Amino acid sequence: MTNQLIPPPGMEPSLPEHLTPDQRLAVWVDLLETGEALLLAGLRLKAGPGGDIREAYRRWWAQQGEDHDRALRRMAENLYRRGLFHGR
Repeated sequence: MTNQLIPPPGMEPSLPEHLTPDQRLAVWVDLLETGEALLLAGLRLKAGPGGDIREAYRRWWAQQGEDHDRALRRMAENLYRRGLFHGR
């Protein structure tokens, strides 16, 4: 299962079938808030006592953007090398 983005059949996460759309949305929001709390905890740890969390977040977000742009550039270059142009 190493390096797999899609879990094998039977291993995918699931929600109980009886949840209403509002309850499913609440589960999703809770997941987002938990992820944000984990991110902020990591940034607090990195910034240290008395560190500027907002600045740490800005630096993290800028790095995420650079990483994303770099990944898109690599993908485009790879497609170009394979002779795929404009989605064909």
